[in-house]
Amino acid sequence: MTSTQQVPVLIVGGGLVGLSAALFLEYHGVPFVLVEKRTGASVLPRSRGLHIRTVELFRQIGIDKRVQRVAAAEWKGGRFGGARRGATLITAEQLDPGNVVQSLADREPSPSGFCFLPQAQLEPLLADLARERGGDLRFGTELTEFVPDGYGVTATVRDQAGEVSIIRADYLIAADGANSPIRRELGITGWELPPTHHNINVFVRTDLTEVLDGRTFSQCEIVNNQMRGLVLAKNNTDEWSFHFEYDAAREGLADYPVDRCVELVRAAVGVPGIEVEVLAKSSWDTGVFVADEYRRGRIFLVGDAAHRHAPSGGYGANTGIADAHNLIWKLASVLSGTAGPALLDSYQSERRPRAIVAAEQARLGTDVNTRYRIETPDNATNLARQLTNDTVMTRYRYTSTALLGESTGTPHVDELTGQIGTRVPHVWIDRSQQISTLDLNGPGFALLVTGTSAAWRDAVAEAQWETGIDIVVHALPMAEWATRTGLPEGSALLVRPDGIVAGRSDADLSPGTLTAALRHLVGDPSCGANVLEESTAAVW
Repeated sequence: MTSTQQVPVLIVGGGLVGLSAALFLEYHGVPFVLVEKRTGASVLPRSRGLHIRTVELFRQIGIDKRVQRVAAAEWKGGRFGGARRGATLITAEQLDPGNVVQSLADREPSPSGFCFLPQAQLEPLLADLARERGGDLRFGTELTEFVPDGYGVTATVRDQAGEVSIIRADYLIAADGANSPIRRELGITGWELPPTHHNINVFVRTDLTEVLDGRTFSQCEIVNNQMRGLVLAKNNTDEWSFHFEYDAAREGLADYPVDRCVELVRAAVGVPGIEVEVLAKSSWDTGVFVADEYRRGRIFLVGDAAHRHAPSGGYGANTGIADAHNLIWKLASVLSGTAGPALLDSYQSERRPRAIVAAEQARLGTDVNTRYRIETPDNATNLARQLTNDTVMTRYRYTSTALLGESTGTPHVDELTGQIGTRVPHVWIDRSQQISTLDLNGPGFALLVTGTSAAWRDAVAEAQWETGIDIVVHALPMAEWATRTGLPEGSALLVRPDGIVAGRSDADLSPGTLTAALRHLVGDPSCGANVLEESTAAVW
């Protein structure tokens, strides 16, 4: 007889987004099972870097320093960054970095920094961290069937030995990739744009130390009579990714055997006899897909299962990790009984617009000139539409029912000053100890008070008693905080567990309305009481 395991959350997919979801669930104390049909991490270094906002999310759950330590050991020579262009790597010249440098100088203040760490190294690290924290990760285990109902999802999984088991979960997170079998089975459609380019990604080991002679870059565009494509640095010495454009109407991955790939790499490098070992290869295109639905009942799409686009800008995995971060605190609140199931509807309304922006910006970046903000006679329109990486990933503004009142204005802001729907501003509380205002958020709500206020402290105690919601009050005496937020002594920001400002005391939030405000944010838990009584949430 096949056994049945009950668990609050089942994650299907053990890539960067699925593993991040696992770590966020552990942070919020929610048991889960993760299944992944692969037996190990991705060999291809598809994603290469963690944006600052992603590192902030990892900082919240206490893994950022470990990630940065591993990253520091990965880059073996020179420094990461910059772009070159030429007929070969030997003759390629540096592109003018001026406009890019200017955009980087305008970054939003943060306690974190960009982290270069390819997917092939990051995935096993995240898996190790999740296991160390007690996570149930099952690589080599495939989802073969799932049946959703009003109370949860019944999933059938099979391991490498052929053993079949049943997992009954309150919620299922589909992190099963761009071709998501779960999304397809549910029949979820999406917004699509056709590919502008098709590429073969060839990951190789070849020592280019002498060839480059100290020159470094993130990307190098190569165009000659044998190939056209990009070279991406992985460790800047002997591991590189070569992306060769091809005509999808005439050929495919099978037409690129190892011998052909080796010759193309040599043509790109400009050294006919250089030793090249092909480690892995795959094909990809710049097509766009953003799911029309991020939620179907108790099933949620995250990462590539919800959105797929060109890799330009590195938005794919980073946007997906932000999806998981947004979703998990809401699931944790509903499962704990402190929030109503309607809170989960805000996941799509908050995250789908971010995927559309990321897809649009990535599509603009398929042109190297536009990507590096180099003006040409043909790209003025695209340059005018281009947003900085910081704008896309950090200076966004949500609009949803999980905020107090309407978040008005554009979907992006020029500066984070505590606007409703934006990430809480970073100000150092203790610079010597490297404690930021971002460190005051999660796993519950936070009330950040300018100065001190007995009224707010009393209101927090009452709100916790009335609602059961975890909320901590922090007094911030720094003048810099008051100036940054525009909130005088005795004023406050209400911050969600994901670090998003939910309300301000100059926008109808007061000690007298705090309890009602929290209830409005999370919905009525009693609406889901009959469901929770039938679920595993009642026993964890």
